[in-house]
Amino acid sequence: GSYSSLTNGARHQGAAIDHDLRLSALVATANEAGPAAADAFQITENDILHFPRGPTAGECLHRVFERIDFTDPTGWPAAIDSALRGQPPGRGASAPAALHAMVLSMLGDVLHTALPGAGRLCDVPRRQRLIELEFNLPSNGLGAGRLAALLREHGYPVPPLAFGTLNGYLRGFIDLVFEQAGRFHVVDWKSNHLGMTPADYGGASMARAMDAHGYHLQYLLYSVAVHRYLQQRMPDYRYEDHYAGVTYLFVRGVRPGWADATGQPAGVYSHRPSRRAIEALSALLGGGAVKERR
Repeated sequence: GSYSSLTNGARHQGAAIDHDLRLSALVATANEAGPAAADAFQITENDILHFPRGPTAGECLHRVFERIDFTDPTGWPAAIDSALRGQPPGRGASAPAALHAMVLSMLGDVLHTALPGAGRLCDVPRRQRLIELEFNLPSNGLGAGRLAALLREHGYPVPPLAFGTLNGYLRGFIDLVFEQAGRFHVVDWKSNHLGMTPADYGGASMARAMDAHGYHLQYLLYSVAVHRYLQQRMPDYRYEDHYAGVTYLFVRGVRPGWADATGQPAGVYSHRPSRRAIEALSALLGGGAVKERR
């Protein structure tokens, strides 16, 4: 099983990758702003907000982030070209040169935006990154009812859970784990199109997206995996000292000049689950191990 199989009933192994496989559209709201909104915020035709939408486009953007050295922008153009050739972003796409410009500008914005408690990703070298960390969490007798009860107990919304009893493994891949000053951060790239303005990537809009797509369950599973990973590798590991939590980056809205009404950077959702919640979920799943993907 995987996060996708728990929440969507997906049964194929590709579901374990979870790269924006099901970007269902949220209920139409004022977020679907038109050209006037784009003009008001000086959004050019080569802005990432105009990049194609959907799971194929999301996979393309993930491939770019996987392949680049955050600290060396000279290699970004080649990585973008490779991703665009290997994973075209879908029908109705702009010309290749325009798509390239959109992604290049987006990388500069995302990697140079200061993240709360984590600094800028452009300052994180390769040696401090784990890319696509694979995990396999043994699960014996996991049922939807018990999982839903645990989520409610710890204050998390319960997504539709479309699975029977799971006897086997929960498999997945974490987009990025990086270390900074002895603390480990989980990052997930999200290509969801939430609108055309900074407010569309503010706290309220991101909260709706997190709830609608069941992302809270996703990052709880990621946190269990990293918690176990660090327990195995750090003799002095302590959750409170070493695990910094998760950051979901809705990359279309992440840019240094954009912030929500509270002053928080747009497109950045950060949260650290309590140790109690992570250990409860870990216990529900049973014992297990994770491994680094080479």
